[in-house]
Order: sequence, then structure tokens, then C-alpha cells
Amino acid sequence: MMRNKLYFYRNRAEFEQYYSDNDGNISGFEILDSKGVLDDVQDTIIDITDLILYVRQEPLHRYSVRLSLNKLDTSNKLIINYQYVEEALNIFPLIFDEALPLYDKEKEIKILEKNIRHKIYYYNDYQFSEIENECNKNKIILTNFANLPSVKDYENEMIIDITSSLQSMKGAEHIIYLLEQLFSTMSDKTKIIIDVDKLDDVKKYLKLTFSEYLDISKLLTNVSKSTLPSEEPNKLRRIIDLGEEELSDLLSSIDEKLIGHSKFKKCLKSDLRKFLTLNKLNKRKIFSLFLLGKPGLGKTEIGRILSKTINSESKIIKINFGNYSSQDALNSLIGSPAGYIGCDGGELSKKISKNPVGVIICDEFEKADSEIKNFFLELLEDGKFTDSMGREYDLDGYIIVFTSNIKDEKEFNSKMSPEFKSRINLICEFTPLDDNDKLKYINYQIQEFKENINTNSIKHKKIPDEICIEYKDTDDLRELRDRVYNKMMEYIE
Repeated sequence: MMRNKLYFYRNRAEFEQYYSDNDGNISGFEILDSKGVLDDVQDTIIDITDLILYVRQEPLHRYSVRLSLNKLDTSNKLIINYQYVEEALNIFPLIFDEALPLYDKEKEIKILEKNIRHKIYYYNDYQFSEIENECNKNKIILTNFANLPSVKDYENEMIIDITSSLQSMKGAEHIIYLLEQLFSTMSDKTKIIIDVDKLDDVKKYLKLTFSEYLDISKLLTNVSKSTLPSEEPNKLRRIIDLGEEELSDLLSSIDEKLIGHSKFKKCLKSDLRKFLTLNKLNKRKIFSLFLLGKPGLGKTEIGRILSKTINSESKIIKINFGNYSSQDALNSLIGSPAGYIGCDGGELSKKISKNPVGVIICDEFEKADSEIKNFFLELLEDGKFTDSMGREYDLDGYIIVFTSNIKDEKEFNSKMSPEFKSRINLICEFTPLDDNDKLKYINYQIQEFKENINTNSIKHKKIPDEICIEYKDTDDLRELRDRVYNKMMEYIE
């Protein structure tokens, strides 16, 4: 049996040119009923792009489709969008033997030169509220492709954010073709914007669609100028970015600043090095700790030490989940869905965008709503999440420190699902320090206070070498620290 050749076009411009060259003699493929025959269809160009999509959705109909294709007269020419060529050859290997371009290279280039190309404007996360305010002020519609049907007849200026569309391309490459078609019909009054983090995807997937990549301030003059990731002065620092010497310094810092808890520190060092190896092998994205125990035992301090050691200049990303127990808690965390009144980025989205350190502290996590817990279950598995505006946040190499007032692992098992537990690298119960470690903690706080006094040139009286602080009546390290501060203030002039 002789097999057919399949011809492909690369974009809408090439298709339109071919349509014109052939006086519109192009039709879609229709599957006829059992009595129908395709022998009467001759000297026709048939686009089978939709056919491949149909078979993808209805794989049980593959046999009947193949029979219909076999009925086609040899005079017919079959064409397809280039994105589905390999799929067509794989599905129907007995129908097609090869795929060829519609035009030779020389003519293809000439066609592409005719293609209308657009400008695209990029923005940083911190600019989005400015963009919204500017659009509201100037009565410009700010929307995305999902909401286009509701504004299709709008004749004034409109800005379309394609961030969420780019986010959905993985595993759904047909969207590229749909976007190309939409862009080809847009007027000059319609402007396109994209989160700068997705700009590389635009250049990869839509390289023939856009002619220029411009800062959003070129479009909306009252919006502050953005910076490309390579230009950012506070580049993100994560545990995976540390060299061996820096990693050793971090582990030494934990030994020095975290008093007691020797078993935990030993496990942390071991598990952290395991994670770094697994991360290089792309087996683990996020290093997670879940610390149990009464308040004031130093659980949150671990997150602070890790954060400040990795990037001493950064603010700490800390979220208290005691405030996330309501049913709409997830909206507060990652933002309300687009279209909601007052929709905005959530607390997690904003803090990640603004902080150049890959450490997140989740305090009182046991109080979080079940939807929040499910969100983190997926985050620990995938290493990334998408906020309400369709912007993706990649947390590869991050450390997440969950702290909880859960007293022991037995209670942990009753409040956390086995699936969640399996995604945690290290679970540890913090117990009260013994008297010897309490004294070490007090002395550490005293010495640190003295150093801060000298560094900041604060006038003070002579501070004695030995300072007595009562410690036997409490296990709360915050209480001990406050007692040190109160005592030291007696020497401040």
C-alpha cells in the first residue's frame, strides 16, 4: 500500500498565504457515516489539524478515522499545523510516510516577513498594583484571555496579561497556535503584557509573534521602571547556591547560635546534605522541617538562623498560620482569583517576590485550614505554585520551616495526613533545655547585646563581667531573652 505525504504550515501567516495561493480550495476533514465514501472528494486540500485533536480526545475512534483516511483519493493533499506533525505520523504510520513543508525556505522567509508582529511589555510582581491603579485611572481594561469573551466588543484601549496562558503551555502546545491566531487579529489599541519571569517562555514559544520586548514603564508612564532578573541587585540566595565553604559556615552558625538540641542539629546536618544531593539529581525540590514542642523552645529561631546566614541583608519570610484558619484562607495566602473585587496577591506571593532569600518560616502551622495544608502538600511535591493571577513561583532549593505547638509526634500523626508527613525531610520534637544549656543561652544573649552596644556606639556604664539572671523558673527562651534585655538596659545611660 502506498502511503501519503503530509504537508505542514508553521503559522497563521503561512496558512493564509497558502489559502490565497490555492483560491480557497482548502477544507477541514469530516468523518462521514458508514455509508459515506470519500472517493468523490478529489483535487482538494484537506487540513487534518482538527482531526488529530479529535483522535486525541476520542482515541477509541482512531480505527474509523483511519478507514476514512484510506478512502481519500490520491489527488487530495493533506496539510497540518507543524505542532501536530509528529503526533499524526505516530498515530497513523500506515497512512503517512513523511512530512514536508508547504513552501521552500526562500518563500517561507518572505511570508514570515509579511507577518504582523507586536510589542510585548514585561513587569515585576511589585509593579502589578501600580499597573492596576494606572488602568483604573485611565479607564483601560486590564484582563486576560479567560475574560476576553466578556470584553470582545470593547473598542477602547485594552491590556491583556498573557502570564496565565504561558503558564498553561506545558503539555498543551496547541495553545501556542491559538495564541498566534488571536494575536494576528488584534488591533493597535490592544497591548500585551507578561510577568518578567515568563519572558523567556515568550521568546521560546512566540518568537515570531513579538518584535520588541519593552519595560512596562514604556507603556504606562506612571508605573515605576522594572528590572530584569539579571539586573536585580538582591539576587535570590538559596541553600543550593552555597559553596562548600559557605555551607560549612552555615552549619557552624547553627552550632553556635542554637543552644542545646544536639540530636536535632546532628540530624539537620545529615539530612541537609542528603537533600543537596537529591536536589542535584532533581529528586527533591524543597527541604522541609517540621518542629514540634511548646512555645519558646527555639523552633522559630532555626528559620531565622538559616535565613540570616544564607543572606544576612534580607528580611525574614515568616507567616503566622494562626491567622489562616478560615475557609477563604487560601485566598489570603496566594491571592483572590482574578475578577474578584479587590483581587490582589496573597501574603506568600508578595513576600517571596520581595525577599531574596530561599527560607520560609511557617509558624503555628497546625492551626491552618485544611485547604492550606493541601496547598503545601502539593507545593512540597512539585516545588512550585501558581498564584491567583496565574504567575508561577518556583521554590526549587528553598527551605520551609514549619513550627507547631503540637507536643509530640503522636499528636502530629493525628493532625497531619500521612501524605504530608512523607513529604517532610525532618520531623523533630523540641524539648526544654537543661539548666546548663539555659546558662549557655543567657551568656550568648549577654555577649550579643554587648556587641550591639559597641557596634552602635551607645553610651553605657561599665558592664560587669558576670551578670546574674534567674532561669530555673521557666523553660521559655523568649522569657529568658527578655530578662537579659531588661537587665542590660540598666547599664544604658
